Amino acid sequence: MKKLLITISALMSFSLSAAEAGLTFPDDDLPVLSDDKLIVSQQRGMQVYMNNCMGCHALSFQRYKRTSTDLKIPENVMMENMVFGDEKIGELMTNNMIKEAAANWFGAAPPDLSLISRSRGTKWLYNYMRGFYIDDTRTYGVNNAVFKDVGMPHVLESMQGLQDKSEKVKGLENDIAYAQADLAAANKLLEEGGNAAEAKKTIKAAAKTIEDAEAELIKLSAAGEYFVIVKEGQLNPQEFDTAMADLVNFLDYIGEPIKRERKRLGVWVLLFILGFGILAYYMKKEYWKDIH
Repeated sequence: MKKLLITISALMSFSLSAAEAGLTFPDDDLPVLSDDKLIVSQQRGMQVYMNNCMGCHALSFQRYKRTSTDLKIPENVMMENMVFGDEKIGELMTNNMIKEAAANWFGAAPPDLSLISRSRGTKWLYNYMRGFYIDDTRTYGVNNAVFKDVGMPHVLESMQGLQDKSEKVKGLENDIAYAQADLAAANKLLEEGGNAAEAKKTIKAAAKTIEDAEAELIKLSAAGEYFVIVKEGQLNPQEFDTAMADLVNFLDYIGEPIKRERKRLGVWVLLFILGFGILAYYMKKEYWKDIH
């Protein structure tokens, strides 16, 4: 009996932790681009960033001139369209926001995003930027499906419009919430030395409910039916997704400006190692031929 209780308790702990971790939607991969298409995407992404994000989020590890060179933007075009105020082309990409004041406005100062793509990952960023939805309980009237209860307002609302979770999604999330409550009740029952068979039955049913609901949520997300637009923006959903992919590609470049060059050099380094390995092998055979 004791072994059974231990087994059920372990199953309960695993099921509850998995349910609490849950899934986040959207959960789409960032479209893969290369060469000139990637450069153009990063150029468009910089335009989105400078027009919508730079006022709050600096890129203080990067310089305008380096960006201009890497993204093949002529310096005069950069100065006329991307550099605001009296900054010079060689300066760092900072802003004038006072951190103390911003902390009072938003609860926390908006972070510098120079390394956000490296700390969060491009897939996370891509889904986060597309995950804002209506939530009247929040200060700014929106929440984020990827970063729950984030303090950031939906600054791209003019581009995307406003979206809300579909009724199917809300129903499935309610099912998951009730199942999680059943799991918690079963765990408490075990802790208090209650009916182990009943707890096991509850655990099994709740885990099945969560598994089925999450599978359905995955299908809805893949079909583009997780959210519904309730207020149209300047872009339709496909155009907005493309704009967010551009923005993330730009932030990915900012996080590691040398990445493209590193990958290019990496190919030659591997070829050198391969060639050197072959030469070393035949040299070894030549040195040891009289011994073997």
